[in-house]
Amino acid sequence: MKAAAVAALMGGLAACGGGAEMASVTVPTVNDVSPAEWERLRQQRFFFGHQSVGADVLNGVADVLKARPELGLRVVETTDTAQMRVPGLYHAKVGRNGEPQSKLDEFVRLAGAGVADSGTAMLKYCYIDITGETNPDSLFESYRKAVDALRASNPGLRIVHLTLPLQKDWGTVQHLYVTIKGGRTTHRELNWIRQRYNERLRATYGGKEPVFDIALLESIGPDGKQRTARFRGERVPVLADEWTYDGGHLNEVGRRRVGEAFLATLAKL
Repeated sequence: MKAAAVAALMGGLAACGGGAEMASVTVPTVNDVSPAEWERLRQQRFFFGHQSVGADVLNGVADVLKARPELGLRVVETTDTAQMRVPGLYHAKVGRNGEPQSKLDEFVRLAGAGVADSGTAMLKYCYIDITGETNPDSLFESYRKAVDALRASNPGLRIVHLTLPLQKDWGTVQHLYVTIKGGRTTHRELNWIRQRYNERLRATYGGKEPVFDIALLESIGPDGKQRTARFRGERVPVLADEWTYDGGHLNEVGRRRVGEAFLATLAKL
């Protein structure tokens, strides 16, 4: 896998939300994974807690595995932790959208009972979990304390940390209209709050523990350049138009791209 892809997805990029333009980012694909790495991936156990954008990622994984059946990865949607005793990528919708604590609590319960002895666990919050009232520092601290406690109780558990996914920016005119009209928080401000959380996550785990930077992937267009919008004097990453059908969820092209990068990242752990 190229060095740029490793830095972006496994270590995180601390400069993601800064004022400078990013260099082009290479997105990893299944072609970057060796046969030995695929074999190692097939022998591991993973649990992925998510909601709708996570389902998009898993649909992208399914697209890849349908096209490449020889990869042979077992993917199972279940909350039955007894099923998680054999190798596979297990996943489930955890908690409720808009209630991140409910997602964290159920993730800890399922991961602790299912794969904590010698597996890998991942939780992805959704863009809809962020509102204008969200304190990103408090949200991150809740996550950090919970996963630290989970890992302390289960030394054999590995955790992959995921950034918060983004929303599309609808442009400056729409942003100003919603701001002046009042009553709603604009996508631009919500992405700014998500970026505060993502910066904390990257700073804490980047280069030290595995990070799958879905926010970065979503913001990188087909030309390899990052899509951003100006807010409070900063360049705030946004979901690239090319990867979404509704401004928040991934279309078929976007889900295949992110799903493929997800598989390649897990294979490189």
